[in-house]
Amino acid sequence: MDLEESDFNLIQEKNTISLGFLTITGELIWSNKYPVNKFLKDVVSDFTSNVDEKKLSKYFQIGNNFNKYNLSFYDKNMKKLKIKNNCISLGIEDLEETVSRLFNLEYNNSSSTGASSNKDLKIFVRYEKKFKNLVENFEQFILNKIYLIGKPKLSSNKYYLYHRHLKELRIIKCPKVEINLTHINNFSLLDNYCNTLNYLYIYEGILNNDIQYSKFYSINLIKNEISLISEKFPKRVLHSMIFIPENYIFIIGGKQTKEVLTYEIKENNTEYDEYPHLLPNELYEPSLISINNKYIYVLENSTIHLNIFRINLTTISPFESIKVNRDKNIEITQKFFGVVKNKNSILFLGGQMLNNNNKKNMDKCFEFNYDTNTISISKREFIPFNFIEKTFIPFGDDIYIQFTECKNDNKNDLKMIQFNGREQEFP
Repeated sequence: MDLEESDFNLIQEKNTISLGFLTITGELIWSNKYPVNKFLKDVVSDFTSNVDEKKLSKYFQIGNNFNKYNLSFYDKNMKKLKIKNNCISLGIEDLEETVSRLFNLEYNNSSSTGASSNKDLKIFVRYEKKFKNLVENFEQFILNKIYLIGKPKLSSNKYYLYHRHLKELRIIKCPKVEINLTHINNFSLLDNYCNTLNYLYIYEGILNNDIQYSKFYSINLIKNEISLISEKFPKRVLHSMIFIPENYIFIIGGKQTKEVLTYEIKENNTEYDEYPHLLPNELYEPSLISINNKYIYVLENSTIHLNIFRINLTTISPFESIKVNRDKNIEITQKFFGVVKNKNSILFLGGQMLNNNNKKNMDKCFEFNYDTNTISISKREFIPFNFIEKTFIPFGDDIYIQFTECKNDNKNDLKMIQFNGREQEFP
C-alpha cells in the first residue's frame, strides 16, 4: 500500500509515545507523552524546564555547581544524540514503517516509565562538563606549545609554514597520495581555518546549493600529514573559527545559520557538537577573540550595525549582546577585520573600510574597550589586509601576528602582520 505524505503526517499526529529520561544506570528521572513528530529540542527543553535543578544535581551528585547545559543525551547504545530541529520520527525511511524505528531505538512495553502508552522510548542522560579542559592562561599555553603556524596558499594544495623559533618560512606541498585519498580541493577564500597545537584545521566553505555537507580536516604541520576528520560537517560559508586551549575549536557564523559548532581535538574524534545556545542572528565572517581566559567575543559589522556578542565558557552562557557606547560622530565603517588584544581593548586590524561622510575616520582603525564597552578611533593606521583566520596569534613580549596574502604583479605575496606595527614581507 502506498501512503501519501499527508497520510503519514496524520499517522504521526495520532501516534504518541511515552518518552522517559533515565540515568545511565537505568533510574527514571522524568517521563512524558509526546506525538512522534515533536521536535527533539522541544522535548529536551521540556525535560530541563520541568525537572528541578536540585533534583538533577542529586541524581548526578554534582552539588552546587550543577549546570543543566552540561547534560548530554544518549540512545540505548550510548551513542550521543544531536539535539536540533529534528522530530522524534527522524530516521524513518519507509512511510509504512512503524514507530518502532524511531531514533533506531528499541521500544518495549515496559511500564518502568510509568506511562500508559504502548510505545516507550528511553533516552539516557549523562552529566558531562562540556569544556572541562580549559587552561588557566590561554595565551601562555599557546606561547609554550605552538611553534609552527600554517596558512593555506590560495588556489593551490600548498600551505605556508612558519617556524616561530627559527623565524623561517617555507611553502609545503600537500602529499599527492593524501590529497587523492581525502579528495580535498584547492584552498579558496571560502575555506576557513585556524591554527591549533602545531596543526592546521580547515573547514571547507561551500556555496553550491546542491551540496549538503562540508569537509573538515586537519594538517599535521610537524609531519605534513592530512587527516580527513569528516565529510559530513554542516555546509558552511562565511563562517569563522577560533582555537580555545587546551583542545577546543569553535565554529561561529555563516550564511543561513545561527548554530554554533564545537569540535573537541582528541584522537579519533569525527563528530562535532553544538553549543547549546544559538546566535541572536546570522553573522558573516565574524571576528573572534578570547578574553580573560573565559570569554569568546564575537564582533561583526557586515550590515549597518556593529554586532558585539560574548559567551562565558565557564558557565556555558547564552550569547550576551553588548551595548556599545560611542561618540555620535563616529561611524564604524571597518568590516571583516582581524582582531588583537591591546591591554583592555580589542583592536580591529585590516578588513575593508567603507566610504562614509566623515573622511577623517578613513585612515585609522577602530578599537573596542571591553571594560567600558566603548568604541574609539585608534592611532593604528588602517591597511586593507584580508584575514581569513581573524584571531591574531600570541608571539611573545606582547607581540601578536597573523598572515595574509596580497596581490602583487598578478601573484600572491605573503605578509606577516605584527601588532606592534612592524610588517615583514616574504617572497
